[in-house]
Amino acid sequence: MGCLNSKSTTEKTSNPKREDATHQAKKGGAAAGKAAERKPAASNEPTAAERKDGKATPEDFLLSFLEGAEHFLGSLPDTDATKHVIAMTFMNACAEVTRTRFRMKFDAVEELCGRLTERLPLLRGSVAKIEERNTDEGFSRLLSAWAANNTACVKRIPAEAGQAVLDALYTRYTVSKPVTFEDILRLQFRWISANRAALEVFTKFAEGSDVLTPEQLAKFIRETQRADDVTDRQVTEKYKYRFGGGVHRYNFASYCGSVLTNNMVDPARTSDVWQDMTQSFTHYSIGCARVESEEDLKRVLSESVRAYVLALRRSANGTVCSGSCPLQHIIDGVKKSGFALNTYPIVLTLSPHVAVPLALQEEAARLLTEGLGPLLAKGLMFEGAAITDPKFSPGALRKRVLVASAQGALKPFVGFMVADMHKDGLGVRVTDVVEGTPAAKSGVLKDDWLTHIKGEAIRNKQHLRDVLATLHVGEEVLVKRENLDELTVVVGGAVDPQDRTVAPALSSIVFFRLTRAAADRKPWDTTVVDAAALPRAKLNRAELASHFAYTAIDGEADGAAPGDLGYASIAGIQFIDTDSSERCLSWSRGRFCDNGRCGYVLKTNLGDKQFPELNVDVLCGPRAVGCAALTSATTKIYGNGTARVSGTRLIFSGFDEASLAIAELTFEASGEEHVFVAAFKPTLARSGYRALPCLVKGEERATPKRVHGVYLFVR
Repeated sequence: MGCLNSKSTTEKTSNPKREDATHQAKKGGAAAGKAAERKPAASNEPTAAERKDGKATPEDFLLSFLEGAEHFLGSLPDTDATKHVIAMTFMNACAEVTRTRFRMKFDAVEELCGRLTERLPLLRGSVAKIEERNTDEGFSRLLSAWAANNTACVKRIPAEAGQAVLDALYTRYTVSKPVTFEDILRLQFRWISANRAALEVFTKFAEGSDVLTPEQLAKFIRETQRADDVTDRQVTEKYKYRFGGGVHRYNFASYCGSVLTNNMVDPARTSDVWQDMTQSFTHYSIGCARVESEEDLKRVLSESVRAYVLALRRSANGTVCSGSCPLQHIIDGVKKSGFALNTYPIVLTLSPHVAVPLALQEEAARLLTEGLGPLLAKGLMFEGAAITDPKFSPGALRKRVLVASAQGALKPFVGFMVADMHKDGLGVRVTDVVEGTPAAKSGVLKDDWLTHIKGEAIRNKQHLRDVLATLHVGEEVLVKRENLDELTVVVGGAVDPQDRTVAPALSSIVFFRLTRAAADRKPWDTTVVDAAALPRAKLNRAELASHFAYTAIDGEADGAAPGDLGYASIAGIQFIDTDSSERCLSWSRGRFCDNGRCGYVLKTNLGDKQFPELNVDVLCGPRAVGCAALTSATTKIYGNGTARVSGTRLIFSGFDEASLAIAELTFEASGEEHVFVAAFKPTLARSGYRALPCLVKGEERATPKRVHGVYLFVR
């Protein structure tokens, strides 16, 4: 496409129709020439599909929608001045999408737009006002979706392609027949205009005008949206690069009422990983979910889940499965798409509540080892690492799979071989150091002269062997070298092949050890806590900074133990294994939207710090139900804090960083009640007029999820 960067070349190569018209004019006279010139504006010929190379040109792209846009925008029930502003924002988006999609210079795009709008007066009048890089976000998204689903650049696209365009815009209309760009625009504007509350907010802040000035926009952002730190330059950038150089009622309502552009849940914390990912694993809560079916696997691979809990069993045909999902399918899914959008480690957790025969353990270990290969991370208990090891963090183990399971007994292991000196009492000489062992990791080198261990002089090789036999896995030991510093060796472990409590093959690939032992816990130990014991467990975040805890919570019986999720959150339990009930899925969705939805969220140590009361006024429901008024609501907080409802206001108080709010909002439209569920951390709520993301009740298990926006005012 390099040729398109030249204005003169563009004129020569991108307008074959004009040359054809000129040729016909010479043959048939001026009248015939004019008729031929008019033909391209009313026809799709020749389309990209009909060309020999099959490639669309910028002219094809623009001709596929400009006429429809002119007709629709000209028919809007607004003043001429407003129409010109709308047309200007549309043409800015049009120029920017064309420039970036076809890699053209702005001057060439401007010239092309001017030429193709010669008989389109509304759009033609806006061409002189377009500026490079100015774009209306709503129009830009629409044009990009149109281009992606109309590669042939025709004026009428199939129903399936039209539906894909609407879905990309979060417009919940259904089309069943071929549509034009004008049809899409009409549906989009109808969708935007359904939010009367957002249009009223525009009228209020426009102070009787048809457009918002940059000064009025700045006042709205700073005083109403409470973005006090926004500079004048940032306001100008938003005015140009969000609204396309003009704020009118439609792009304001589109921007202000959409979860894509005005999410109540802070996008700075949900769109990108912002936390330190190099801290110890124990400092993070990890998104957990059970994988017991193919549907579960599809869901966890597309969401913020990093720990897959597997209930191993053998199916009727002899296949190793988790529930009804073959283990091999899980392995293949992890390899294919587990790290496509999220590179942080995945933990395959073998449920401690399911008894697995040794033979099945052996086969599962073989499948994991052969299927994952180098993706499997070696457990730190084999290397003798401490909790401060840089490798013991999510950031250090990107694109790796970790296994959490029960583990058989381990024998203490250091990893060096020694020889006696010429007489007792002088220590020993290191003859070899095995790579990847605790000794190598601590800095012991071949030919080192070791004189002391644990503060005691080494008499000979046998004495050293006797001392090592008394050590425990994970214990730190000081070893002194002659004329050199002391080294700290963390004792590692080696699988005992004689131990049959757990299959040795499975024990050898464990990264996190699941155990019910309450004493002598190592950094990789994960204490299994029954959900019923959570209120009495006396666990806290400070204690769980040095090891892990795991608990399984079933949410199907909603009233059985409603506080379990809250207790687990307050305690700082890292692995909270939840089932696929609506209650648990909503809780998990809200809890792990933080930190860029990567599935790892740092546990804060804010102590008793609480946040100010949060008031949320529900203005109207999602556009999918005609932005109907709220008829009833229920709220609940998991963790510290209280929630209550007063009319159309949701009130949250006494919450902290670990608290999670779930609200069920009911709206009535056309005589039917529609219930939507929102799950969010109150600490992530932004002030002002916002859109709260929610799902239709009963659709938590759906993949992909259809997100709706409830329009509200937060103070």
